[in-house]
Amino acid sequence: MSNKTEILDAAAIEDKIQRLAWELYDRHHNATDLHVVGIKENGFWLAEQLVERLRKISDITITLHPLVLDKAVPVLEDMVIDLPVGGEFALVDDVLNSGRTLLWAVIKLMSYRPRVLSTTVLVDRSHKRYPVKADLKGLSLSTTLLDSVRLNIVDGEAVNVQLV
Repeated sequence: MSNKTEILDAAAIEDKIQRLAWELYDRHHNATDLHVVGIKENGFWLAEQLVERLRKISDITITLHPLVLDKAVPVLEDMVIDLPVGGEFALVDDVLNSGRTLLWAVIKLMSYRPRVLSTTVLVDRSHKRYPVKADLKGLSLSTTLLDSVRLNIVDGEAVNVQLV
C-alpha cells in the first residue's frame, strides 16, 4: 500500500494560482500580446487557470496554446503548436520533476525566436537532471527521488497536490 501525503489542498492551490497570475503579469507587464503555452494535460489546465486570472487583472491580449508532447519520449517533430515568430511566451506545466519535459518544451519554443520566454510551474521538486529552471513557482518542494508529486484534477477542478 502506498502512502499519499497531501501537500496542497484545493484552497492552497487556488491561492498559489492567483499569486502566480500576479507574478506572470509582473514579468510580462510590458507585453501587448502574451502567448501562454500549457503542456498538455495538467500543465494546460494550470495555464487555463492562469489565463483566466490574467485577463481579469491586465489589459494584455492573451492567447492560450496547448503544447502536446509525449512526456515519456519527447520528440521535437511531434510537438504540435502554432505560435507567431518573435512573440512573448509564458510556458506552463504542473510539476517540474527532472526538467526533461520543460527543457524539450523550451527547445521547441526557441524555434519561434521568442522576444521573451518565461517558465511557470505549480510545484518545483528540485530534482533537476537537465539545465532548466522555473522562473515562477507556486511551491518548491524537497522530495526523495522515489517520491512522485501529482496534481489531482476532478471535473475541471483542482482537488489537491499529493506526494505519492
